[in-house]
Amino acid sequence: MKVLDHFSIPYQGLKNGMHTFHFQVDDAFFECFEAALVKRGNFEVTLDLDKRPDMAIAEFTLTGAAEVTCDRCLGEFMLPMDTFFTLHIKHGAGDEAEDEVMFIDVETSKVNFAQPIYEWICVSLPMFKSHEDEADCDQEVISRLKDGADNDSDVGPWSSLKDLNFE
Repeated sequence: MKVLDHFSIPYQGLKNGMHTFHFQVDDAFFECFEAALVKRGNFEVTLDLDKRPDMAIAEFTLTGAAEVTCDRCLGEFMLPMDTFFTLHIKHGAGDEAEDEVMFIDVETSKVNFAQPIYEWICVSLPMFKSHEDEADCDQEVISRLKDGADNDSDVGPWSSLKDLNFE
């Protein structure tokens, strides 16, 4: 059984109404995506699916952590995340430009939610990712950065540019 098959639900056999599904996202999940932005993580995913005769509304709650690189010290750390998103499931060919709508064929028996879950985890990452406390950062890197900022020497590839006058 493939790792991503775990994220499929039997759509055609579901009765109309509310249904709840639980998924576990782990490192094996992230390994299934080539050139993945997130390589490691652990999430609990709850899917509340409101199936209706003409469509369905899927509400996802993701709680867990993803391993990211600190933008301050370049060290790896687990970033806690708690996020929520809604996905509408409609029948037909549809328009691929709609991000929050998944179009399926009327005869679809299973719907796999692995791709939307992965994409939402990636979209939920903050622009600046760093340890909450600078003390948790790699102190050797932090000290080198601070020393480099204080050092105003004429050494390096940019030293010849200091004499340019743009007036």
